[in-house]
Amino acid sequence: MNTNPQIAVIFDMDGVIVDSNPLITATWKDFFATHGIELSDDQLNHYVFGRMGKDTLRLVFGEDLTEPQIAAHLKKVEEGVWEKYQQQGLIVPGFKAFVEQLLAAGIKIAIATSSPSENVKVVMEMAGTTSLFTTITDAGQVQHSKPHPEIYLKTAVKLGIDVTNCVVFEDSFSGIQSATSAGMHVIGVTTTHSPEELAPLTATTVPNFTNINVEQIRMIVQQSETFTVN
Repeated sequence: MNTNPQIAVIFDMDGVIVDSNPLITATWKDFFATHGIELSDDQLNHYVFGRMGKDTLRLVFGEDLTEPQIAAHLKKVEEGVWEKYQQQGLIVPGFKAFVEQLLAAGIKIAIATSSPSENVKVVMEMAGTTSLFTTITDAGQVQHSKPHPEIYLKTAVKLGIDVTNCVVFEDSFSGIQSATSAGMHVIGVTTTHSPEELAPLTATTVPNFTNINVEQIRMIVQQSETFTVN
């Protein structure tokens, strides 16, 4: 067996790189309130997290929305999220150092996010990692939202890596399902859901990137065994 296969680590963005889900939730809640719609936290979890904005809108407003209506609504929401990113967004601890560790070990990296490219640019600048990521798949490059596996399958093709050699960091149920359906290994980041909720669905869970390292990534790919990160 090849003990050092070429592997890749793929990061979701919201709730993984930037602890932004409270900001996104607040933005969507405010947006729907202006249209007389009040959503519970459970509804927001189902309609928003891990999905592209156009699908969130159709789930809430129905399939009759026109493309111009969707574009106008998304512009409002994206402006609100972008503003909150800049004012209140916090990068998940240890992210940049972990990415640098992966690159030094020859592990490929990528981002696969349901957010638009404009938001990705802001977060990369906040994290100081703009120059480190050359492979990014965002909402504008896929037809199907997570939990559909398209975004992860497309990212694996870009990287030139077999899906079984990809480890994904995800925080949402739809994102975990997307990566799992693509045949990848998943590490749950517990910014959005508890370790107890994510553990049955993932190889392991982490609160951030301060206690995860290259050897643990290789262990997941080579052995596909569950281990615990404290």
